[in-house]
Amino acid sequence: MPRDLGRKLLRRLGVRADVLGVPAHLPDDHLPPRPTTQQLRDAMTAAETGHGGDVDGLAGLLLAVDRDGDPQLIAGTGQLLLQASPRVWLRLDEATRRYWWGAPRWSEAAVQRLSRGETSPLGLTVAAFHPNGRVREAAVAQLAEVHDTLAVSALTLRASDWVPRIRDRARAALEPRLTEPPGVPVAAAAIALALRERRQGRWLADRVETAFSEGPVELLTAALAASDRRTRRTAHLTALAAGRLDLTQMLHAAEHDSDLLIRIRCAEAAVRTATVAGTVDLVRPLLSSGTAMVRAEAVHVLAREGDVTPAVFALTDRNPTVREVAQAVLRRAGADPLEHYRRLAMTSRPRPGAIAGLGETGTAEDAGLIAPWLDHPQIRGRAEAVRALHRLGAADPDALFPMLTDPSGTVTRQITRALRPWASRLDLPRLRELLTVGNPQHIRTAAYRLLHQRDTWTRLLIDLELVADPSPPMRNRALSDIKSWLTHEAATAYSMPQDRTADALAQHLCEAEDALGPDLVRRLRFHLGLTRRSGA
Repeated sequence: MPRDLGRKLLRRLGVRADVLGVPAHLPDDHLPPRPTTQQLRDAMTAAETGHGGDVDGLAGLLLAVDRDGDPQLIAGTGQLLLQASPRVWLRLDEATRRYWWGAPRWSEAAVQRLSRGETSPLGLTVAAFHPNGRVREAAVAQLAEVHDTLAVSALTLRASDWVPRIRDRARAALEPRLTEPPGVPVAAAAIALALRERRQGRWLADRVETAFSEGPVELLTAALAASDRRTRRTAHLTALAAGRLDLTQMLHAAEHDSDLLIRIRCAEAAVRTATVAGTVDLVRPLLSSGTAMVRAEAVHVLAREGDVTPAVFALTDRNPTVREVAQAVLRRAGADPLEHYRRLAMTSRPRPGAIAGLGETGTAEDAGLIAPWLDHPQIRGRAEAVRALHRLGAADPDALFPMLTDPSGTVTRQITRALRPWASRLDLPRLRELLTVGNPQHIRTAAYRLLHQRDTWTRLLIDLELVADPSPPMRNRALSDIKSWLTHEAATAYSMPQDRTADALAQHLCEAEDALGPDLVRRLRFHLGLTRRSGA
């Protein structure tokens, strides 16, 4: 078969079978020298983490490996390709096709070698990336005869080729492999799913999904454990819909898979399966899941079966969704979650979730139970205390203002939100002091946000002071805010700064002219009603 195809290929390409060799008139190739194994690994890493140029470099190395023909290096390169992500395969297809144009002599030699059936799976793979459709077709025809994982991955790409004859030949080669054990390799299935959005990519992606739901169990098992998230997600969701996962598999995925959607869907399915089977106790491990939705689902189903104890413990969960489910469970059971929270708040060291829950269910009268925990030893405890007081409308600016120097940005963000309604009444000199260079970034940011809330002219004064700040985040924040004010608010600022405020703005504009540029300065002077004489 390969020899017959080779002769046919030579005829199509206009090459005589009895006159082989590279014509002298062809220009020299622009291929790199034979790479080392380490260079190939580094190039693959760069292609996985970098941009298009990194894939171009890998494409050149693949052609160089194929050209030099070292069996050991070819085998190692093939194994490296099998570990590549679908993203790299798709980009490598395009990059190698471009690179072939820079290797006319090797392209000619590779075509002749292909016609004689003397090409390795790696050589057939890069030939399947050739810009000449007849070369790709010949490579596909020979790949169809090769029982090699690398060959299947290359065929997968060509199954969405824009040339119908190539596409049909690749699909015909792949069709039986989808239904016969062990099925297509999971790496090829990942490439097929990544091709779904291409014009001709849906055919194979749909068949891979069908194989997950009806095909060899070996393929499904491998796909469920694939490193590619798209493959794992498709395999889990398809298998769940087809009823191919047992409770143990659902629970394992719900607890351990790194994909959030897989965890949630498998948890929901595990709960339904356990409920129908009367084995709800088996979902108890989900109560300690790292995913809030999974924990909430476990609390809900156990309560539905009459066990509210998990809901009591979940009242102090770190996630508000889980706490909300737990609170609803207790109310349906005739208990008041607020009383639980009040008792917990009076303990020696309540959990942050207990403080948060009291803020969610309590009233302003509970502020006295929360206020002592503004100095909670845990960061989350202090943050939740501030949030709870703010939620209950009981935030005391005099108590919260000194906390702007808290060592945690999590706490200062909550304090800033709570103090915004009082921004115009806060100690201006102290806020300016907190804004100065030398303070931690989160403290400076909190002071900036509160100064920003005072009034328009203070806001602009602070922005003008910071456009030359040594801290890039502060500098960029101030410049962005000035541009935003000019774009969205300046036209409706009908009042103008007066007296010392106007003089201060004019002076700051002069000082910031280098940082702002003449156009921004001109626009600011116009909207602020300032003249150059004002800043003299």
